[in-house]
Amino acid sequence: MLCVSAALLLSGCLRISADDLYSLPEVSEEYLRLQAQIDIIINQGAEFAAPARGPNRQAVQHIDLNGTGTNEFLAFFKNPGESTLKVYIFELIGDDYVVADVIEGIGTDIDSVRYIDMDGDGTLEIIIGWQMGSTLKYMDIYAIAGFHNELLVSGEEYTEITTLGSSISHGEDVIVLKLPTQDTGSASAKAFSLMQDGEIVTQETRLSTGVESILRILTGRLSDNVPAVFVESEGRFENGSLVTDVLTHRDNDFTNISLQSATGVSDYTVRHRMSSSEVNNDGIIKIPTLRLLIAQSETEYFAIDWYSYSSIGTRSLALTTYHNNSDGWYLILPYDWREKVSVRREDSVPGERTIIFSYFETPDGQHEDFLKIFRLSGDNAEQRASSNNRVRLMMQGTSAYAFEITSDPNSFGLTFNESMVRNNFRLMHTEWQMGN
Repeated sequence: MLCVSAALLLSGCLRISADDLYSLPEVSEEYLRLQAQIDIIINQGAEFAAPARGPNRQAVQHIDLNGTGTNEFLAFFKNPGESTLKVYIFELIGDDYVVADVIEGIGTDIDSVRYIDMDGDGTLEIIIGWQMGSTLKYMDIYAIAGFHNELLVSGEEYTEITTLGSSISHGEDVIVLKLPTQDTGSASAKAFSLMQDGEIVTQETRLSTGVESILRILTGRLSDNVPAVFVESEGRFENGSLVTDVLTHRDNDFTNISLQSATGVSDYTVRHRMSSSEVNNDGIIKIPTLRLLIAQSETEYFAIDWYSYSSIGTRSLALTTYHNNSDGWYLILPYDWREKVSVRREDSVPGERTIIFSYFETPDGQHEDFLKIFRLSGDNAEQRASSNNRVRLMMQGTSAYAFEITSDPNSFGLTFNESMVRNNFRLMHTEWQMGN
């Protein structure tokens, strides 16, 4: 949607000579005339003010605002020493780009810009976040009708902005997240919907009490296919420092479906560090909970139970994984392993790191090994991955991953065989650990 190459071409610092034109691929006359228009603004003392965050960070961006199939250009400027920020919209008329409109804001910088169709009419609204000093940010929403901006929402303070598909406006909603202040006891979320008659509808809900900083925002689907925003925040909670609030906006109701009314916290999502994810790439966001496994040593090993939510707030176990963080892999565990499998690690052989899964009837009883998963490194790693009854899984760089089934497949009433291990083995994504 946005063209980085065009932004580089129109940087204002680039000067194109007649000789240079012969070496560039088909630079159009229209673009050169747009460069001339931008040069006029820069020669009047302006400088580029590219948005600092968000999905669109070029100083010059192009996008079809009104659905005609022809892109408009937007250029972002500020004047040194002044507090006025300007967004110029250039429209192609004939063979020339001309200034069609100018949006002005007050601030020190432009924080972010988004283009979304809020009411489903095929034209885009512009959401701009303006930066005031080091901490204060405020949002304006503009409709661009006939290239004359109409201010729909003005001066909305925020910490973060995201968007969510709407069931009431048939477009997208703007979701504003705000951390608590001295005047407000908890963080909040506000949804802005643009109705087809031009009315802005605003609804608000709370985030968990105790939220101190917003770390990550995900958009995805719930288990019943409803769109949702997952807000992962850090704070001080009884059972951890990380919490996920699950926000939905449907049937004219903007709700934090994970919030427990008794505590004011999304208690079931409180945990330490690990981030939510699709995990198995089905589009449904799942929230992790660590569960201590029975171990055969003093070292603690954990499984991760991944829970999905429905739009009415019902929480259900979607799948369970075991993650080997140091070796960079994880295994999706069959449900029948629950409360019947222990884990231990062996690193006695140089160049081989092994996780062993064992069956037990009672925690204090005998543990019988049935599956080993290896990470092999060093000389002949690939060859060693296929020797000694091992089955090679994959190579990553100079390391090889392999497994060995050490008991008859599907013994003990457990699901394990070669096909299951191959299908359930994955390499890890570091984004699941907050801070990475």
